[in-house]
Amino acid sequence: MEEGNTARIEALRPAGPTPGPNGIVHRLRAWLGVAAALLVAAVAALLPGAATAATGTLTSADYSGSEGAQHYELYIPSTYQAGTPVPLVVALHGCTQTADQFRLLTRWDALAEAKGFIVVFPQQDASANTFKCWNFFQDASMHRSAGDPARIAAVTSLIENTYNVDPHQVYAAGLSAGGAMASVMAATYPDYFAAIGVGSGCEYAATAACAGYKSADPAQAGRQAYTEMGPRARPMPFIAFQGDADTTVPPANADQLVQQWLLTDDLADDGAANGSVQSAPAKTTFGFAAAGESYTVRTYADNRKAELGTYWLVSGMKHAWSGGDPSQLYSDPSGPDETAAMYAFFLSHPAPSLTRPAPPAKSKTAAPGVPTVSKPKLSHGQIVFTISGAGSVTLRLQQRVAGHLKNSRCVTGKRKRRGCTKYSTRAKIVRTVATAGRIAITLPKKVRGHRLPPGRYRAAVTPTDPAGHPGRSQTLGLAIR
Repeated sequence: MEEGNTARIEALRPAGPTPGPNGIVHRLRAWLGVAAALLVAAVAALLPGAATAATGTLTSADYSGSEGAQHYELYIPSTYQAGTPVPLVVALHGCTQTADQFRLLTRWDALAEAKGFIVVFPQQDASANTFKCWNFFQDASMHRSAGDPARIAAVTSLIENTYNVDPHQVYAAGLSAGGAMASVMAATYPDYFAAIGVGSGCEYAATAACAGYKSADPAQAGRQAYTEMGPRARPMPFIAFQGDADTTVPPANADQLVQQWLLTDDLADDGAANGSVQSAPAKTTFGFAAAGESYTVRTYADNRKAELGTYWLVSGMKHAWSGGDPSQLYSDPSGPDETAAMYAFFLSHPAPSLTRPAPPAKSKTAAPGVPTVSKPKLSHGQIVFTISGAGSVTLRLQQRVAGHLKNSRCVTGKRKRRGCTKYSTRAKIVRTVATAGRIAITLPKKVRGHRLPPGRYRAAVTPTDPAGHPGRSQTLGLAIR
């Protein structure tokens, strides 16, 4: 067919700010505001790990299965190729945050674009927790195949079985309640995750008291985590970040988190708490972030003297993500780059014994990130509709064909169903989109040099996600004369 028609894509953007009042004082304030914004941007660009804006595809989807419903955002880097396995990071937000706010704060998507891995951001629903905290402190969400862990694991499995994810390089990382949930995921699904990253979080089996005080006894929690691992028990590598000025989740919790996982790993390597994993650090180093804050890194070794865990204590940092985006809440932009440090640790700790988990039971969402399209309309010779996210759309212009009413869909026994019609595709137009928005596709007048024959037609619009998974089609009846 001829490609003489075009598609118009109008990105959905929030309205810009309205002009301020006139006057020298207001203009001076505006100028100072612009200068300050430029200064913040310049400083942010110089921060450790500052990355170019992500240019892959960010989609939003909902999983629904026997485990319950789970909303999430998914970032696929522009370099992704189905034939090449890539790592996966499951990034878990903190209380009161959304998946998108955590993405902006941590820049996990920008790092994923730069390094070529996939990152998924599950989002806690307010119906499960009023403050959108992961329920790491509730017994109902501390065990395999139940509560929050089951839903997060289902989404993880869905992504692994939809994209070419390397099962040896799947990791969980989070902030605050999300960090505590990363510990829960390590204990409940050690066969899914090669290593974990905990930012300002709590140990496994921590009570709600860890917010503002300290968790339960780390020795008891260490044994509980090992018991929860069951026959899947194995030493779990970990990286922890903590601010020494944090009063929301005080540093005592990070100390307990480290001791809990060292004991769990001691038990997991040979089934006995025999000191095969030392509780004292193998080495301690000191450093300064490019933006000024100092930090201490304690490194712990396994029974082969190889790195098992690291504990970063950032001087002066409150309850925050170290090196995070300065425009977001819970960010300490002056600290070392927590996102980059965690990913570097992850890459150093693949788990060759892990295998891809079985796909979750069939859910209402056929594939993650598949966009939807609105009901198309005809306007001034164009088919107009909106798409909910990145991917592509295929418009098929199909003509009603007479004399073909008998087919498997339209005949039951000897009785025909009323309204049964067969259509033949006359034209196909494919458009790729990088973001949600409005699309207008001009109806073609010719196909392969010939005018479209008059008659009754339907326009069938089918969305597809970046991996090629189709979504639900929408149709529109029309006549061409």
